[in-house]
Amino acid sequence: MAILRRGPIPKHHQLAEILRAMIRRGDLQPGTQVPTEEQLCARYGVSRGTVRQALDALTREGLITREAGRGTFVCSNGATSPHFTLASFDEEMRRQGITPRTRVLKCRVIPAPPDVQKHLRLKPRTPVIHIERLRLANDKPILYETRYLAQRLCPQLLEHDLEKESIHELLTRRYNVPMTRAVHTIEVHLLTRAEAKLLDAPPGTPAFFVDRLTYTTGDRPAVWYRALYRGDEYHFRAEVDFSAGL
Repeated sequence: MAILRRGPIPKHHQLAEILRAMIRRGDLQPGTQVPTEEQLCARYGVSRGTVRQALDALTREGLITREAGRGTFVCSNGATSPHFTLASFDEEMRRQGITPRTRVLKCRVIPAPPDVQKHLRLKPRTPVIHIERLRLANDKPILYETRYLAQRLCPQLLEHDLEKESIHELLTRRYNVPMTRAVHTIEVHLLTRAEAKLLDAPPGTPAFFVDRLTYTTGDRPAVWYRALYRGDEYHFRAEVDFSAGL
């Protein structure tokens, strides 16, 4: 049985990861009932609040579903909602007949800050690659993005021209770092004065804030990506794969 450890990673994240791995390995088959909150509390020595936070995360990912009066069950095909494939920025711009361009603002190796340690499950001061880029459409800035990944994952990354090359393509195709899944969070955000200056927009302009954590083999977090998209200039387009189940 996996043991929850003390440290910078919250226990509800650890518990969610344990259950997630059990589902992906097939230890918990589609349609089977997940252990009750009481059983999970007793098995892992955590509070009911910790268990509920972990189950909430898996519910949002579409891995489990809760049925009133019956319990919590693993979803068929591991999902209850369609799988979305989001086009890359360059692909989406070219589809609309717009010329995309990228400007690198920061590209460096730094000791992992606490929030990066937490998201990527790293030890304190682990060297991480930090990249900030501005994405332009017909020379108009509409997207500001920042990425973090452990330097050991791809130490040669900074040797590339990241204004012309896709970071995702470099990782997956050039350096054979598989990206197995990604968890997106998209929220509405009003640009602050500094953000508005960066994106050449009035302060208070509506924007999309995107937080994406991408995982590699072993279901380990690999890349933490955050971005601001100008809401008055960018519209998300998602392709729905119905073959994965609804």
